[in-house]
Amino acid sequence: MSKTDVSRRKFLGRTGAMAAALPLAAAIPAAIEIASPTRVKADVVDARQGIPNRVLPTRVTSTYSQTVSGLNGTSDSSLAIQTTIDAVAAYNDGNGNVGGTVVIPWQDTGGNMCVYMLNPMYQQDGTATACTGVTVPVYCGIKLASNVRLQFKPGVKLQAMPVTQKITNRAYMVYGHEIQNVEIANGWFVGERYTHTYSGLCTGTDEWCHGIQLLGVTGVTIRGTSVSDCTGDGIEIGSRNGAPSDVVLCDVVSTGNRRQALSITSGDSISIYDSEFSYTSGTAPMDGIDIEPQGSASVSNVTIENCVIKGNAGCGIQLNAQGTSISSVNVKNCLVNYNYWSGFVAQTGNGGTIDTGTLYGNAFFQNGNYGVSLSGATTNYSIGGEDDHTQYNSFADNQNLYNSIKYPNLTEAITHGYVAGTDLNVSSGAQPNNSARWNCYFTP
Repeated sequence: MSKTDVSRRKFLGRTGAMAAALPLAAAIPAAIEIASPTRVKADVVDARQGIPNRVLPTRVTSTYSQTVSGLNGTSDSSLAIQTTIDAVAAYNDGNGNVGGTVVIPWQDTGGNMCVYMLNPMYQQDGTATACTGVTVPVYCGIKLASNVRLQFKPGVKLQAMPVTQKITNRAYMVYGHEIQNVEIANGWFVGERYTHTYSGLCTGTDEWCHGIQLLGVTGVTIRGTSVSDCTGDGIEIGSRNGAPSDVVLCDVVSTGNRRQALSITSGDSISIYDSEFSYTSGTAPMDGIDIEPQGSASVSNVTIENCVIKGNAGCGIQLNAQGTSISSVNVKNCLVNYNYWSGFVAQTGNGGTIDTGTLYGNAFFQNGNYGVSLSGATTNYSIGGEDDHTQYNSFADNQNLYNSIKYPNLTEAITHGYVAGTDLNVSSGAQPNNSARWNCYFTP
């Protein structure tokens, strides 16, 4: 296990109250009783909190910065933020230092809070074909620029203003396309799903009104950021004049959005670390993470590590290749539970393929359907660890979401090979092409 890998026990130790719900709870050392007359020496390996040691890509290196001015809690802040982004993007000291950091400051906007309003229809940036024969304008509140870091001071929230004009079904809070060397740090974005006026265009779902839309980008990091309550996706990563590459999400929470917490519709080398994708509901597919290439696009080399993916009205993680290709999607050390459908699904159709990937060190429990399900033209997947004591997946109580929850699950069965049932499902056509290794099945 590499330095940045997190053991299943250490991961659970970081999840706070959630650890109590996990079938592995019996294997976790009991908390030390502070009031005990005899101090017990802590297990320094498993009990202590870890310091993040991710080595993230270096993005913006220029030390130049500007703080956004003219902000208040009542008027639209889009112009002030965009003006500062454009000014910082134009900075060049002639010595190779370009761009820099845009700082969004904290101030009391009322009630000891700092909330700035952002208009998702502040500016138009091109058009899109929303459905057959319907071309609509594309709007956004903030348009990102190359070589710029958008840095929020602690406690600063950007709240989307209601989208009420019925002229488009695409209005993003933050939009970045064909840009490079960009970072969003410590952001807090809240969408307008509860005040949205539906356009009636196409299906009328307006499911493209996202929090953060990244198209055709290279070298982008989003860290320490929350996105919630969006009419569409919390975050979407897709193509525009080329596929995105080198995109990193770390310490991101995308929750309570309407269509997806995270969509990946095109791209190569996308890394997702230490994040939460939860409580998506409203319009299909309603997944935590949906990897679903569109048109002629493909998705490859995706890492999902040490994430919590729970409470979604669709699947936890869905790979859906309909006439497209998905390759090398690796999921490790994640907690995937309480999703209405399956925890992890790989499915193909219309000649699409899903090839090569690993699932290990994960806990799949109390999902409404299977814990893990592979079908169709899914090949070369390894499910579980290489031996019987490290990195195996843990399964418990799937297909039992609305029945009598079986808890605690104290009996372990560490098994090598495919075990058909509610926890693991590999279709007959996919069985010869994939490998079930060591996994642990928990029962009461």
